[in-house]
Amino acid sequence: MNFEYLNKMIQYIEENLTEEIDYKKLAQIVGVSEYSLQRIFIFLTNISISEYIRKRRLSRAFEELKTSDIKIIDLAIKYQYDSSISFSRAFKNMFGITPNECKKSNQNYKLFPIIKFDNNISCKELDYEVKEIDEKIVYGLKVSAKRHDDLLFKIRELYNEIENNGLYKKFDEIGMYGISLQNNNEQIYYVGCERKYEGTEKVVIPKGKYAIFNVGSQIQSDIVKTEDIIYKQWLESTGYKIDDDFNFELYVENNCYIYILIKDKQN
Repeated sequence: MNFEYLNKMIQYIEENLTEEIDYKKLAQIVGVSEYSLQRIFIFLTNISISEYIRKRRLSRAFEELKTSDIKIIDLAIKYQYDSSISFSRAFKNMFGITPNECKKSNQNYKLFPIIKFDNNISCKELDYEVKEIDEKIVYGLKVSAKRHDDLLFKIRELYNEIENNGLYKKFDEIGMYGISLQNNNEQIYYVGCERKYEGTEKVVIPKGKYAIFNVGSQIQSDIVKTEDIIYKQWLESTGYKIDDDFNFELYVENNCYIYILIKDKQN
């Protein structure tokens, strides 16, 4: 299957979420029949095209509710719902709260990101929030390298070291941080916590606006998969600009939260 045409179809859907989407047009973009397109899409993603479009529209609507003063009825019409009632019902089914509750609450963002067709298609929904955090002081152990592969090797060695000397348990009891930053051509990684231990050095987590992603586990493959969706799909889905030179992870209560520093919205 030529993924290029499927990705063009996804781009067309994204550009027309506020319009009625003609499935014949989608089939024409891919160059297959409507029936074949539906079968191909479900086979590759495990969801139907209509379900994908619905989730993308509601994800966009969720963000607009959190970031604008748009009226719910206007939002319903904008995203092709017949009434505010049908929109509210669909919204609650997906997010577990009504649009009114969403406006008033601190509910985390729920996003079904834009699908990218390649050899590793991911359709995982992301659970995240965007908020300002104050400056934090963390004390950690440091490794650095010029090449990313070398840094990964040193990080593995660092974790083995803190497992053996007992620091891992001490960090984990408080809330363990994994901090990645770039300084000129040097890639740096710290592991630590908010309490100072012998041999650790001070690291400043800057005040700012962060997108905070709830991975749902501390399993490395889950973290990598979430990061992959963030950088390959979430950024395009939301239009945020991020600071590529700084991010961190917080490991607490058998969970991992990925913090991405946001610069501003893309135009």
